[in-house]
Amino acid sequence: MEEVKLEVEVVSTETIKPSTPTPTIHKLFTLSCLDQTSPFKHFPILLFYPNTTHKPIDIVTLKTCLSETLTCFYPLAGRSNSESTISCDDQGIPFIETRVNCNLDDVLNSPRKLEVLSKILPSFQLYMSYGQRPIDEVVHIAIQINVFLCGGVVISCYMLHKILDGASAGVFLNYWAALVRAKSSLLTFSVHEPDFDATIKAFPPIPLININGSGGGGDNEGDKTIASRLAYLKSITVVGKSFVFNNVAVKMIKDKATSNKNLTNPTSFEAITGFIWHHIFAAACTAASVHNSDSGPTELLFSANMRPRMSPPLPKASIGNLIKTVHAWVDTFCDIPKLATAIHEAIAEVNKNLLENLPEKSSMANRGYKFGSYTLTNWCKLGLNEVDFGFGKPNRVIPVGLVHPVMRNFVLMVDHSELSGIDGIEVCLFLEEKEMQILESNSQFRVFASPN
Repeated sequence: MEEVKLEVEVVSTETIKPSTPTPTIHKLFTLSCLDQTSPFKHFPILLFYPNTTHKPIDIVTLKTCLSETLTCFYPLAGRSNSESTISCDDQGIPFIETRVNCNLDDVLNSPRKLEVLSKILPSFQLYMSYGQRPIDEVVHIAIQINVFLCGGVVISCYMLHKILDGASAGVFLNYWAALVRAKSSLLTFSVHEPDFDATIKAFPPIPLININGSGGGGDNEGDKTIASRLAYLKSITVVGKSFVFNNVAVKMIKDKATSNKNLTNPTSFEAITGFIWHHIFAAACTAASVHNSDSGPTELLFSANMRPRMSPPLPKASIGNLIKTVHAWVDTFCDIPKLATAIHEAIAEVNKNLLENLPEKSSMANRGYKFGSYTLTNWCKLGLNEVDFGFGKPNRVIPVGLVHPVMRNFVLMVDHSELSGIDGIEVCLFLEEKEMQILESNSQFRVFASPN
């Protein structure tokens, strides 16, 4: 297939502010202790909408409803003062409209689609995080509406992880979309209201943190470590590819993962994750000419949503980083049932000791490469595939913006649905090039995983 040559023309750029000024009582927002220690970085989300209505997109209504949405999500329209507080001064967020010179399917069918997505995301200059510009100039969200030749649309955005996790992003986007639907069709507006207070009450702020309090100049050992890591990153090639496991494949993999007497009824997440973990570690061992029996330990880190695990459970619309790191590991290469069991036991341990060692400095952020060590983000069941602005639900949700060597050994799971009605799970893998080639040539992997 000929590679798509994506050209994006910016039609307009403006700042969207809350429709109603934030009351004085809410002008200073103090983050929960979980958010205080969350990374000051942005994460991308891209929602793909095919042209099913054959009507032009109503940009005016999108902007009007975004403004009304920011009134309820007022901290997102402000600027951070520090790691701990936000000035809710209604500065607003960037909103960009573009035209793209190809059809939506040209991007979705491209074998290198994960490598071109950055072209339809908001400009890096708009969302640069702390370190590239003063903290009080960092926007919390940037949104871009990309309209393709076929009339298809991609709504892409960057969101600040300091304030939002994946579930929070789903609440924000569904709130905005519900307003658009209500305004466009005169329907009654019905959606979960954002709840900032529940998070703060459950996890009160700790004494204010000075963002410059750690890390000064003159650390020669640290400089050497950074230089060594940069040299390593330049020496490897990481590729990103996505695979779909339809519902039939998911059921078959669950059956494979059930053959361990310690795990008689694995969840889809436990089974699919165990399957993926097994095969990517096998590929790594083969690429490194390491026999499976000599592999040494392997580990998998991922996040658990704390909302339903709390007692009593927190509201689904609680805003913030209500996640806890789960650490699963085994001491050597093993089969899928044992890996699925290790994942199950790690989740059970977190459920048992949910509130211990909080707040935690995210052990999933800024992790250097280590053989056999993997990081996974699970975006399934967060409502992102339900975000309907009145022109249907997205047929693809991709929370990836750039393939970079630092993403080596990263796994991303999202809900997958097709117009045919066949659903499943999409898994995006970021592996060293040789490891990816070995994985794709593995018939035991390909029989369940369809390249997407």
